[in-house]
Amino acid sequence: MKPNKIIAIIFLDEIHHVYHFISVAVELSKKNQVHILTNPGKHTFLHNTLQQLDGKNVIIEKLPTSAIRAFTDKLKGRKLPRKGFWIKKNQNYLLNNFDALIFTDYFHQILLKSRKNKEKPKFIKFPHGVAGRAYAYRNDLLDFDMHLIFGNYYYEQLKKKNLLSKHTAVVGYPKLDVLKNVETERIFHNDKPVVLYTPHFSPPFSSWHFMGLEVLEFFYNSKDHNLIFAPHINLFNKIGGDNASVIPEKYLKAKNIHIDLGSNKSVDMTYLRNADIYLGDVSSQIFEFIINARPCIFINAEEIDCWNDDNYRFWKCGEVIETVDELPNALATAKIKFEIYKPIQEKITTENFYMEEGSTASERAAKAINLFLDQSEKD
Repeated sequence: MKPNKIIAIIFLDEIHHVYHFISVAVELSKKNQVHILTNPGKHTFLHNTLQQLDGKNVIIEKLPTSAIRAFTDKLKGRKLPRKGFWIKKNQNYLLNNFDALIFTDYFHQILLKSRKNKEKPKFIKFPHGVAGRAYAYRNDLLDFDMHLIFGNYYYEQLKKKNLLSKHTAVVGYPKLDVLKNVETERIFHNDKPVVLYTPHFSPPFSSWHFMGLEVLEFFYNSKDHNLIFAPHINLFNKIGGDNASVIPEKYLKAKNIHIDLGSNKSVDMTYLRNADIYLGDVSSQIFEFIINARPCIFINAEEIDCWNDDNYRFWKCGEVIETVDELPNALATAKIKFEIYKPIQEKITTENFYMEEGSTASERAAKAINLFLDQSEKD
């Protein structure tokens, strides 16, 4: 059967992007020829996830960056090629062989300039997480021909800020489709409450850079709690990020502390599902955590006046503290105070994730893309 369209998903990021597009790629491949375009490498996580979803029709295509850039990337210890150079190397192929290009981040500008006024390929934007801070509201969104989003709250915010693409589809959260049948490994085998500390990677937003080691020290001395320290994958795995050597060996060996700086488990909800209490700052992972409503504590390390700021909407989900000295009381009262925050969390979850009986988010996303591309042919 001749494919309806030829569609490429550009994957040049860490593994935390994969679950946001992979199930949609599989759905799209039922009617279209779908390529995942990426850099040379093993891509074990990508291949395994695709196999789990029976995505045999999806083509993983590895395209090199220029030889000189590959050499300098290796010298500098880069795990991934610099996106701009990779795109410049491959832009003719990208712009001349596909009906649509799908992006999970803002690295489309070079291609947009080179596409000029051509009708193809269409540029489609996927988020790679639930909208939290101002990063989700960039003017670059207007560059895309189509934008897929997870829920009505984000849609209304984009509308209010005049950032809706010409074609916007609210489809739900495809990541949940990928993980709905995945068994979760238990991390601790005792009855102590499990706290998940998952700071953001970027200063000044991240509590890690202000008091992260104090947090680890507190739990190292705790007899009442287990701790999972699983920060955003980019905190220790990105050029310019922190070096794992700053973490003292005693924390790595502590029986009540589990540390993961970027494995598969840090992106597949293993730790979110293991935790009884969430401890964080501005990471949008909180929105995944409260799908199953539970107590949350947030660290406002910079003492930001955030109460009327939509960029700190997640802090409505639990108590906000400013120092580690406040942590013992916050933990002791978390369960009691949760009764206040539970209805707020449930409301936010409804706003964040569109649901519809009879179809999955991945199916709705693929249907919306197919409809958009078919309609574009007729216009």
